[in-house]
Amino acid sequence: MIILVPLIRLLMAFIDLYTYVVFAAVIVSWLMAAGVLNMHKSWVAQIVNALYTLTEPVLDVIRRVVKPVGGLDLSPVVLLFALYFVQNLLWQLLIRL
Repeated sequence: MIILVPLIRLLMAFIDLYTYVVFAAVIVSWLMAAGVLNMHKSWVAQIVNALYTLTEPVLDVIRRVVKPVGGLDLSPVVLLFALYFVQNLLWQLLIRL
């Protein structure tokens, strides 16, 4: 029981961090589509590749189930709802401990 509380808090912190990564990936994809980001700069390309590497494996699984609606990719929204749901479950578990 004693080790469970810090473990739950660590998982919740990782979910918070991953939520920010998903938001950043969405914003970067919008900026790339608008032609605002200069992909010829190495640091921009590294950031985009890091965000892609962190988010695409999960988003790809969601995209297999949730198809784009009118050209709009809803997989980040589904992922954010799922992260919120898991974090809420962990919060409820933490309260009960």
